[in-house]
Amino acid sequence: MRVTQVSNVSNRKFAVCPNVAENQNKTYINNNINPADTVVFEGKLHLKQYNPAYRFCMKLFERSQIASRRRFSPPIAELKGKINEIQIPLTGRRKITAYDINPDNTDKYIIFFHGTSQNISNCQQIYNEFLKSKYAVFAPEYSGFGKNKTRMADEYTLEEDIAGSIRYLKKKKIKPANIGIVGHSLGGFAATRVAEEIPKASFLILISPVNTLSYEVDNIVNNKKFKIPKLFQYIYKHYPRILTPLEKIFKTEERISKTRVPLYIIHSANDNLIPVKSSKALALKSKSLRELVILDSGGHRLDESKLKTIHEILNKI
Repeated sequence: MRVTQVSNVSNRKFAVCPNVAENQNKTYINNNINPADTVVFEGKLHLKQYNPAYRFCMKLFERSQIASRRRFSPPIAELKGKINEIQIPLTGRRKITAYDINPDNTDKYIIFFHGTSQNISNCQQIYNEFLKSKYAVFAPEYSGFGKNKTRMADEYTLEEDIAGSIRYLKKKKIKPANIGIVGHSLGGFAATRVAEEIPKASFLILISPVNTLSYEVDNIVNNKKFKIPKLFQYIYKHYPRILTPLEKIFKTEERISKTRVPLYIIHSANDNLIPVKSSKALALKSKSLRELVILDSGGHRLDESKLKTIHEILNKI
């Protein structure tokens, strides 16, 4: 890896690598929070439904689900005939779609969790990088995303998805030491949860990962990239404690502090969706950090430079 700058923060290594510049269009979120609206939860979350911050987050999450059901990518040339689309059983009669890509019939797997507004068909370039490094790929789809049955998802449905995914790998008799875990954006939380459940996994790679939900809401509200409803801006400014309940949701930072799985974090300095400070905070909490790579550019997407960095990490593990 070509390192253009290295700085130490509390004895952690921060490598800054060059990247191809990216022009990103502004995203506008027009969400009028109507006090009469209701939010239907499938989980067991002990939060009042009228908490404006939580409802705002659920609206964003719902829009992410809708977007994931609109954009499907055809198989790329390198993966044609190699993708095995399967159904993973959850509790009751529920199932989720997943990809099992193992053309070489290897017993080494990477489980990958995609980011918001995506589905498993949109991440084929990273699957190809995994295959190049001699790993098979297991990519589960979140409940309510992609081809899965429409369902209002939250942290608890995500827990179900994670549990079903782990059962699948156990059923295939894949040894924990042969499992690598990778997550992008929202998938960083899911990946960290899997690392908790598989403490002897080979490695954990987080790409532009989310922190706690309150942390990310604070990022969005203070980010000029987003157009935030005036009502929510007012409530946030005058009643900041509404974010307190959100600290219990997507507790990536807390979970990172407990995992002993070797950790690698990749983030772009110009990420306008999840600022790089999120990854720096996670890195400082980790007791198993191997490397935090900060790219000069690339934004939030899985661009070529991130794929190259992942390939380099896999080759030295």
